[in-house]
Amino acid sequence: MSTCFKEYTVADYFKDRLEEIGVDQMFGVAGNYTAGLLDTILADSQSPITIKGNANEICAGFAADAYARLKGPCALYVTYSVGAFSLLNTIAGSYVEQVPVILINGAPTNKEDQISKCQGLLYSHTTGYEFVDIHMFRPITVAAERINNALQAPYQIDSAITALLSEQRPIYFEVTEDIWRSPCQRPQGRIRERTNDTLTVSCAKQAADATLQLMLSKPKSIFWAGIELQRLALQDEFLNLMEVINRHHSMPDGHIHFVTSALSKSVIAETHPWFEGCVTLSPSEVQDLVGEDGVLVGIGAWTTGKDTGNQDIRSSNTILSAHQGVYVGADFYPSVLLKDYLYYLTEAFEQLAKHNPAQLAGIRKPMAANNMPMPEQQLGYDSFFAAMSSWITEDDVLIVDAGFPLIGAQRVKIPSRNGFIAQAAWLSIGYSVPAGTGVKCAYPDKRSIVVVGDGAFHETCQAVADQHAYGQNTVVFVLANGIYGIEQYLVNPNPFRKPPVDYQDKLLNQVYSYNDLPSWEIAKLPDAFGGKGIKVTSVEQLLSAMEEIRHNDHINYVVEVCIPKEDTPSSITAEAPTAVGEDEICNPQWPPANKF
Repeated sequence: MSTCFKEYTVADYFKDRLEEIGVDQMFGVAGNYTAGLLDTILADSQSPITIKGNANEICAGFAADAYARLKGPCALYVTYSVGAFSLLNTIAGSYVEQVPVILINGAPTNKEDQISKCQGLLYSHTTGYEFVDIHMFRPITVAAERINNALQAPYQIDSAITALLSEQRPIYFEVTEDIWRSPCQRPQGRIRERTNDTLTVSCAKQAADATLQLMLSKPKSIFWAGIELQRLALQDEFLNLMEVINRHHSMPDGHIHFVTSALSKSVIAETHPWFEGCVTLSPSEVQDLVGEDGVLVGIGAWTTGKDTGNQDIRSSNTILSAHQGVYVGADFYPSVLLKDYLYYLTEAFEQLAKHNPAQLAGIRKPMAANNMPMPEQQLGYDSFFAAMSSWITEDDVLIVDAGFPLIGAQRVKIPSRNGFIAQAAWLSIGYSVPAGTGVKCAYPDKRSIVVVGDGAFHETCQAVADQHAYGQNTVVFVLANGIYGIEQYLVNPNPFRKPPVDYQDKLLNQVYSYNDLPSWEIAKLPDAFGGKGIKVTSVEQLLSAMEEIRHNDHINYVVEVCIPKEDTPSSITAEAPTAVGEDEICNPQWPPANKF
């Protein structure tokens, strides 16, 4: 009687290392090139890893990205070229926004590569150049490894995963199909992120001291809580700094407050008494906030286009710490880890309190109330988001797509930490719907609430089928105005002005035909995908739908919210008269500032 003895393989090594760093979800589209890994995971009934299948690779990539934002490293599996190329967009977004995603790309065998080279035989999914996939992903990952030798596999796997943990950005594995079941050694020790031991000089203390001196030289201050607080799990350290400053150094009549921006919205729960609002910190907004006698202190805040109005906001009245460096006015301090900067800055204020407490004044930015709309109001962006602000709870996570939805959502009050997700730097339309899938997998006790425009929904609507298949209760609100609104606004905002300018060139007086969308019966899509569809054309119907959804937490919904074609969020309505479109050449102010 013989016993089947299973050798320890490269697939086993992958599985064990993924489990070690906490990976428990894999998203993707299966192919024979990755079957060796997937079969190994399925064969282990004790493995914590759940393999999720998705409608397409883009849905898988965005789901993995959203999951990793909330829970840490998440893995993707795809097949060579035809699957991998679809993920260039999603992985680039994860790279830009510092999200730890592991892309595992199954590749043709070594033998097939040799036959292709020697005989010129072109296999399916190949271009004839064996390095085409890895060369595509190297610029948008912190490590990219092509594994075609089982003896070298452990080193390559460990090296890349170390980079993932250290940089919190995507990594890429390309594994030839024959290697999965090849024997290799077992893991030696545990994987750890690289420490800062290699830095011979750190300017963290000097940066903190300079920050303290600039703040003391200004009579008022406001903080900007940035996205790195969430990415690096430093929210509590930030709140501790705020507590020390407000306990010992704030004026008796007002605390020091903080704001967030589109990318960092909800890094701190917006019910916090020191939260002052979510704003776009353009130079004019910073000037309104701090004037000449105040200072804006950005902690882990990125100066991305959506957060700063596509402009550089550095000045003698700003302190910006991010990307392992700190700007204090015009002075730059390199080699500064954010956790060290927070530590030294907190310590500096604690030491100051023992000898000479400062009297720092806070800056207030009164925020307009986002009241529940009346049923007889017109249904539009403002009335929708006012209803959302009153309806959302701490048991929900709001996921918002790029464009007008992201702009309109800034005034929605998010009651829980990490309760808002948006791809606010990369801004790929269609992100939100599959991201809702990933959020629900990361937070199974919460409900994903997606808000997306109809143009973006067209890109990734298949994710609704994933949500239904997984048994999720995700809600997708599709704000349907029939056009690519943000694209029209950028090139020519005139149709959104109230009233519009009457240009002699009549083309400038209307929405361009290339921004019109195909007409879909969006509320009927759940008949095919699964779930329930609702179409609303009034505030009264919207409020009724929201009430129904709240009482039915066991099914997924798609709600088609019909919005007038020329409607915009109030912030867009306010700036439209003075905005200049990229091709609005009849406008006396053309070309737009900072554009051409």
